[in-house]
Amino acid sequence: MSARGAAVLAAGAAVAWSNAVLPRLASRYGWDRDARSAATLGFCLADAALARFVVPTVPGVAVGVVLAGGGLALVEPVAREAPSNRMKWAFVDIPLGTALPEELLFRGALTPALEAAFGRPAGVIGGPLTFGLWHVGAARAAHDPVFPTIVVTTAFGAVLDTLVRRTRRWWPGFVTHWALNAGGVILSSGSGISSPGRRNP
Repeated sequence: MSARGAAVLAAGAAVAWSNAVLPRLASRYGWDRDARSAATLGFCLADAALARFVVPTVPGVAVGVVLAGGGLALVEPVAREAPSNRMKWAFVDIPLGTALPEELLFRGALTPALEAAFGRPAGVIGGPLTFGLWHVGAARAAHDPVFPTIVVTTAFGAVLDTLVRRTRRWWPGFVTHWALNAGGVILSSGSGISSPGRRNP
C-alpha cells in the first residue's frame, strides 16, 4: 500500500470528469452554468479527499491511467450558454465555479499528493500537466487548438504551483487564478477571450 495509487487515481479521475463525465451529465440533465459549477466543486472536494487516501499502487495506477485515457478519448465539449451578466460572470461564476474548485483540487491536493508519492520532480510536472489535460474539453468547446491550450494551461498551472509552494498558502494561487480569468473577461469587451463558449482555465 502506498500513496502512489491514490495520487494517480485522483489525477485520472480529474481528467475524466472535466472532459467526459461532466459534459455528459450536463447534457443529460440540462445543467446550466450554476449547476455545472456546483457539481464541479463537489467533485473537486471529493477528488481532493481521494488524493489523500492510501490506495494499492497497482490497481490505483491502472485505474487512474484508464480513466485519464478514457476521458481524453471520449471528450465531449459542454454546450455553454452566453453569460447573462458579465460582472456576475467575473465576480461570482469565475471565482466560485472555476478558480476555487480548481485551486482546492490541483494546488491544494493533486500536486502535493504527486510530489509526496513520486518526488518533487514528478509532482512539478505531473500536477500542472493534469491541470492542462483538464482543459481539453474546454478547448474543444471554445474551438481552440487543443495542443496549444494544453501547453498554456500546463504552464499556468506550473506558475500557480510555484506561487503556492513559495508562499505556503493556497489563497495567492486562487487570487491569481481569479484575477487572470476575470481580467480577461472584463478587459476583452466581447473579444474571443470572453466569448460565450469560452471556458476560463
